[in-house]
Amino acid sequence: MSETDPVIVRKYGNRRLYRTDKSCYVTLNELAAMVQTEQAFVVQDAKTDRDLTGVVLAQILLESQKADEGGGLPLELLRRLIRLQEPAFRDFVAHHLPRLMALFLEDRAATRARLAAATGGGNGALDGETVGQLQALRVRLDQVLAGVQGG
Repeated sequence: MSETDPVIVRKYGNRRLYRTDKSCYVTLNELAAMVQTEQAFVVQDAKTDRDLTGVVLAQILLESQKADEGGGLPLELLRRLIRLQEPAFRDFVAHHLPRLMALFLEDRAATRARLAAATGGGNGALDGETVGQLQALRVRLDQVLAGVQGG
């Protein structure tokens, strides 16, 4: 296995997850940590070799929601995800949501860089240009959110 190949995790009927590259069992929390560090993995059913990666990622989200880590997902979003199990919604999620997430992450990184530059003097005050950029970012994020919510 090369460094770019995803780690293979086998899921057994008893719900245990076995990491084949290290020959050990892992937990959902350990897989979540792998996601955080951008370490690729694929989860396969031990009997059928069926790809269960999406199911396990959803389990990780469910467990974090139950533990209320990071504030949890908004209830209305969860309700809409359940209601909108139709091809058009799956198409949106597959094609548009990753792009929206990438834009959000780019904007977040740029905002953090601007804030660091603006507060580099230690006084915590923001200059007028940064305040304007933050207000424009807020408008853009509101527009993205309205688009995701269908409004």
